[in-house]
Amino acid sequence: MRYEKKVLATDMAKCYAIGMLDGDDARSFVVATEKEGPCRRFALDGAAMEDVSGGPGGVMTVMQTPGRGDQLMATCKFFSPNFGADDARIVTYTRRADGSWGRSVLCDLPYVHRFGVLAGADGRDWLVACTIKGACRQFRDDWLAPGAVYVARLPTGGLERFDEAHQLELTRLSDCQLQNHGFYAAPDRGFALVGTAAGVFRYVPPARDGDDWQVTCLVVDPTSDMAPVDLDGDGRDEIVTISRFHGDTLSVWHEAGHAGQYEKVWEDPRRRGFLHAIWSGTLAGSPCAVLGNRRDGRDLIRLHHEGGAYGVEVIDHDCGPANCWAYSDGGDDYIVSANRETDEVALYRAIAE
Repeated sequence: MRYEKKVLATDMAKCYAIGMLDGDDARSFVVATEKEGPCRRFALDGAAMEDVSGGPGGVMTVMQTPGRGDQLMATCKFFSPNFGADDARIVTYTRRADGSWGRSVLCDLPYVHRFGVLAGADGRDWLVACTIKGACRQFRDDWLAPGAVYVARLPTGGLERFDEAHQLELTRLSDCQLQNHGFYAAPDRGFALVGTAAGVFRYVPPARDGDDWQVTCLVVDPTSDMAPVDLDGDGRDEIVTISRFHGDTLSVWHEAGHAGQYEKVWEDPRRRGFLHAIWSGTLAGSPCAVLGNRRDGRDLIRLHHEGGAYGVEVIDHDCGPANCWAYSDGGDDYIVSANRETDEVALYRAIAE
């Protein structure tokens, strides 16, 4: 596969989070910054649109509110996992009739890092929000206070009822989640995967009122990020993992003899410092995972399965992706990458050869 690169922005310092927006006015994507800076909207061809927000930044997650073409949800003010996330919160951005965007607080949640919205079998929506730590005020890389997983059932009729004074009430579902970093929400919103120092856990929301959440451990290995995809075409998703926390090891896990039990079937012999970006799906007709690392070679790579073996190809070098996403438009497939280490937002067209 070959790639054509287009640089979309070089002025978004520490660009970080990416989210797709199937907007009422146009399909698009947004990119937001880890530190002070904007959340900026781009057309699918890469053309700059409006700024959703000029700041304050600290955006670890940004996503479209399910069922809304005019609203985004995002973390805000998560400026560092070491110091500076005490004021972190989840906010909404709603597009006004004049094209401007208004921000409102959904809930305060110190150290909230990743989140998503799942749907139960009864159709009710649930917010799942993960905190990377419980507190950090003593020293760098202080993990003495583990993170947690919080949930809240979202009301019908929209999120406009919530603001600074009237916030969404959260319930702590899972406590003592050490290095609670990775998060993946299934496209059908039926489950989420959460990656921690203890491994990969699957969260399935209650099917109806009164039911419990189903929480299952799938992979027992310290996991920073993960994504499922059927690479080998056998009809069952492998789980691609990055380990350990902000680690250097890329692995593939396959379901073993029992449902929900996974074993490692491949490990990349090359160590890649600070693996972080991860996306999985189909690119130019081929199932794959796209990943990126933020140290050493600082590459954007594609993990694939061809000729009976797993393999890796380099898409771009010395760019330092924090997050990436892929999508299709007009018969072409694209990867957008927030190249944090070079302050660059880039778009790559993938072309099968």
